[in-house]
Amino acid sequence: MPKPPFSPLLEEPARLDALAASSLVDTPPEAEFDDIAQLASLVCDTPVALVSLVASDRQWFKARVGFPLCETALNASVCAYALSAPDLLSIPDLTADPRTQDNPLVTGEPFIRFYTGAPIHHPNGQVLGSLCVIDHEPRPGGLTDRQADGLRRLARQVTTVLRERQLNMEMRATREALRTSQERLSFAFAASGSLGWWDWDIPANRIYAGEQFAKMYGVDPVEAAKGAPLAAFVNGIHPDDREWVGDRIQQALDTGAEFSEDYRLLRPDGTLIWVHARGRCFLDADGKPLRYPGVAIDITARKQVDAARAMGEARLKSIMETVPVGIMFAEAPSGRILMGNQRLAEILGHDTLYASSSDAYGAFVAFHEDGRQVDGHEYPLARITGGECKRAAMEALYQRPDGSRCWIMISGEAIDDEAGATIGAVVAVSDITDRKAAEASQDLLNRELSHRLKNTLAMVQSIATQTLRNASSLSAAQEALAARLIVLGKAHDVLLLGHSESANVRDLVIGALALHEDTATRFHVSGPTLFIGPSAALMLGLVLHELATNATKYGALSNATGEVDVRWGLVGEGEATEFRIDWQERAGPPVVPPKRKGFGSRLIERGMGGSHVVISYPTEGVSCALRVPLTGLQLRG
Repeated sequence: MPKPPFSPLLEEPARLDALAASSLVDTPPEAEFDDIAQLASLVCDTPVALVSLVASDRQWFKARVGFPLCETALNASVCAYALSAPDLLSIPDLTADPRTQDNPLVTGEPFIRFYTGAPIHHPNGQVLGSLCVIDHEPRPGGLTDRQADGLRRLARQVTTVLRERQLNMEMRATREALRTSQERLSFAFAASGSLGWWDWDIPANRIYAGEQFAKMYGVDPVEAAKGAPLAAFVNGIHPDDREWVGDRIQQALDTGAEFSEDYRLLRPDGTLIWVHARGRCFLDADGKPLRYPGVAIDITARKQVDAARAMGEARLKSIMETVPVGIMFAEAPSGRILMGNQRLAEILGHDTLYASSSDAYGAFVAFHEDGRQVDGHEYPLARITGGECKRAAMEALYQRPDGSRCWIMISGEAIDDEAGATIGAVVAVSDITDRKAAEASQDLLNRELSHRLKNTLAMVQSIATQTLRNASSLSAAQEALAARLIVLGKAHDVLLLGHSESANVRDLVIGALALHEDTATRFHVSGPTLFIGPSAALMLGLVLHELATNATKYGALSNATGEVDVRWGLVGEGEATEFRIDWQERAGPPVVPPKRKGFGSRLIERGMGGSHVVISYPTEGVSCALRVPLTGLQLRG
């Protein structure tokens, strides 16, 4: 017959937690438990009695009479079966019970034969083990009724001892926590040097106060510790504040409300200090004022700082109103706008927008040179307060509430604390409408064209020299040179149609490939709006032209089905950011790598200044990846 399993309570987490919380296992003997075990042996007339605690892997005896071992493994445990017993577990003959007949304590030393155990409970109700009595001879009749009742009572006494131990432990912990709290509070008041406490016994009209509070109000600390009348402390309040402070105290007395006020104290030596006092009146069962404890802190330094700040802000505002540019301050990191001067209102055509955060900057309506509306987080004030940079500037076409527009220049700089952390930002706003108009004048345009013409002539000379040097015939040279000059012209058109000395990458790509587009579906271009400088624009146009020419002769554009994907964008972060453009041919004839490199191939591999070019010739289509450091492009979004 298989051995019956132990009670499921054996592994119950709540039971094991209660056993651990009792702090009994593996502790030295204690008289309370030894006495209970001894009484159990006497009452039940057995040679063995145990206070047994059953863990998940063993049973351990807190007290034992007539038993040599202090613990056993669970395979030798009988008490484990008592965990779920509603009352006593009694086994008259251990050799005849299937649960215990193979127990090593039954089959071997000390050859136990009789067992009765009463469950031991934790004060929270969880069963921890049993108070058991054992005999070396079977007892067919078990315990007498008197013996069984005595064993139950003794088991309950174990629980009582546990409860008292728990209460004592909690009481000691509470006393220690209270002592520590009082000690810390005392240290805190002493260390603060500016924080004082009081406790007003209202029926006795006595204020008991700490040393710091007494000194604040000009009262002898010794007298304050014994309890001084209210009048002694009232005399320390500045004469101009006594009446209204008295009214607020009376209001707290009448309503049991909290008192929290800033007021002045006038010491006997004429020194004036500010304090913040906070207290509350407690009422008795009849609603009469009983106690009024509280604290007071010396805030003189804070008041002085506030006064200095107010004076500084007044001076700053006076200076701001005299400068000829608009000024705006904001705090970081929120971006909340704190101040703006009158000149700013004149430029923008409306009062300062006191936005609560940079998320509200969208209420400023302005446009980039390319016509895109400025996003609120693009403004220098938002970038600096958001931690993106320490300095920022931008030009924008500002939309006034009356519908008129003006060009403004916004220059901002971070305001840092002593540790270098940004705590705010200031921006200067200037009206640059006249300057923008001057930049658009004919004189400036002529100078710009002259500059570009010189660069173009130098490039034309280089292209012509290289084309003629590598041409197989005069007619081939004429054709190649004409096509390259057309692409160069289209790149110049893109530059001249722009608002500054830069070209839109999309316009460059479309212009350079237009000569080779025969069905309007051969090229698939994609990428963000980016602008690059004039030199880079001209070289990019020529590189794209040479790629398209090779594709027309040998690659995807040499049949009726081939297509080309052209994609560009930015990769990397920070100083490592690069501009990348990828050329990928597909659906053309199988690719055969070239055996020699002409001028066009060398031009492609040379790319733009500082660039890295990788050309590969897989069978399905030529691919070219060109990467250029951002700093070499004069690039802007």
